[in-house]
Amino acid sequence: MAKAARARDLKIRPLTPARVDDVRTITASTWGSQCFDLWWRFTKPLAEVFRDVARDAVIADDAPAKERKQRQRRAILAKLARRRHAPVLVAYDEDEPVGFVSLGPRIDYERFRAQKTTQPVDDVAAWVIPCTTVRKGYRGRGIALTLLRAAVEYAGAHGAPAIDGYPRADRKKRFDDGSVYMGTPELFRRAGFRQIRGIEAGMPGYYAPRVTMRASCAPAKAR
Repeated sequence: MAKAARARDLKIRPLTPARVDDVRTITASTWGSQCFDLWWRFTKPLAEVFRDVARDAVIADDAPAKERKQRQRRAILAKLARRRHAPVLVAYDEDEPVGFVSLGPRIDYERFRAQKTTQPVDDVAAWVIPCTTVRKGYRGRGIALTLLRAAVEYAGAHGAPAIDGYPRADRKKRFDDGSVYMGTPELFRRAGFRQIRGIEAGMPGYYAPRVTMRASCAPAKAR
């Protein structure tokens, strides 16, 4: 049984190459052990950039395909974690990884260009939040809220003027994990975000209804 982690006791740390398996630990209970938070990034152009990493990560020709793919994704995330800004912030209850938020400049997330519900609102060079995930057994304790607030701070410290999220805005009381990995409007509001765009009209029925939420990121010195 998970310990009663409290938000005020959490440690929020930028992901490092040595701790990429912590992301898998968090996603394993929801998305499976092969998820390394790469879906919004991993398009054909990114695959070409990281082709050498993926090739070198293959451990043996006779290894199962699932194992090879997992090793490749782990290697790609580790390389991303060596950049000046981390691709993920991880929440820890003592040394146990319990949740994460992925974030970064919009240009890092190629799939955002293709999605009609995640288009930019204006010319502000805002960072984006494509995913917030909390491990099963640790939910309902304010961990996601703490992660969103940390994302605002981290983006501001790295020069972002603002950071945007795209929560799902269905009128439901309960959601499955696949519906709310981008959060809910209420969660973003509690974290200090404001709505800057409503649900796009005329979207096909298979598009999730999303709103755009934004928080301003004051420079670190100003804070």
